[in-house]
Amino acid sequence: MSNKAEDGTIKEPIKIRFKQLKDGNQSIYLDCYVNGIREYKFLNLYLRPDTSRDNKMWNKEQLCLANAIKAQYIIDIQNGEFGFKDRNRTRKLSFLTYCEDLASEYEANGQTSCAVLMRSAIKRMVAYKGKNITFNHINKEFLIGFIEHLNSDIRDFDKESKDKKRKPKPLSEVYKEALFARIMVALNKAERDGIIVKNPGKDIDRKLKPHAEQKSRCYLTLDEIQKIINTEYKPDNDIKPAFLFCCFSGLRYSDVQKLTWEEITLSPEGYAQIETQMQKTGKDITIPLSDNALKWLPERSGQPASSRIFYKLPDQVNNADVRLRTIIKKAGISKHVTFHLARHCIFSYSLKIRNLQALFFRQVTI
Repeated sequence: MSNKAEDGTIKEPIKIRFKQLKDGNQSIYLDCYVNGIREYKFLNLYLRPDTSRDNKMWNKEQLCLANAIKAQYIIDIQNGEFGFKDRNRTRKLSFLTYCEDLASEYEANGQTSCAVLMRSAIKRMVAYKGKNITFNHINKEFLIGFIEHLNSDIRDFDKESKDKKRKPKPLSEVYKEALFARIMVALNKAERDGIIVKNPGKDIDRKLKPHAEQKSRCYLTLDEIQKIINTEYKPDNDIKPAFLFCCFSGLRYSDVQKLTWEEITLSPEGYAQIETQMQKTGKDITIPLSDNALKWLPERSGQPASSRIFYKLPDQVNNADVRLRTIIKKAGISKHVTFHLARHCIFSYSLKIRNLQALFFRQVTI
């Protein structure tokens, strides 16, 4: 059994030490030396003699725990330089305020849908346990209770929308999954920020977490695209041209909604293309544009290069999908069509394969 502490040449404020016990075991403790003050913190962790395989596995786990606790104490000390004196004070921070700050960050980055979902999750968290929720309250049991709250919650459309005819109904599995995912994102960030040692949601059985059933993937055919093209749509917005542009370019709604004229460029071969950064992943992409895609771009009419192309689109994709359904119904298409489905049409698949981009660009015509 090894009882070596860290190399004494490493100047760390906290070191793992071992105390020999009469029963042959060793007690693991932390030797903390901060601001000229030495303090010992016993962890109730013990090493057994290395006499069996089980003992060796036990010792390995105990050392891992000790190192994790040590790392957290070091984070606490570092955070003390920025206003967080210790973990107890850190964990008393408001979890809801932390989530609201994250929602504001989403808004600042143009991720409006994420901000709306985060605030919806905050609203339901308040309904679950009130406004004074701190990180100290967040544990596995708390989160399981929140899941149960979501399972019993309803959406009151009379309060959330102008449509007074829609009756309250339970939250959909997709919506519950999205709400809980926002809470998990906040806790993962808190873990990275050193506010909590570990996101307790990671220990919840996947079967207990909200999850929508996987549906068979739907896509639009050439005939259905043609029906949409032929369908008259009078409202003064960019729903129809933006949707068809997505079908022929493979863009997400978040990307087409922010697309500007300066992001439409010419390739070295002289073909039109999109050069933009994806909103979801932050990756730079280049997409060739066929004539079919180009003809759904509106007239520029002297607009500056930095102006949005489809500036008459709603901020939220859900609102855009509601308007899109009007076109789909008039076109006589029975499928559940959304803007996301535009990425699943037969044209968009080819855009995801580098070697087929040029082929798609030159040959697909309607």
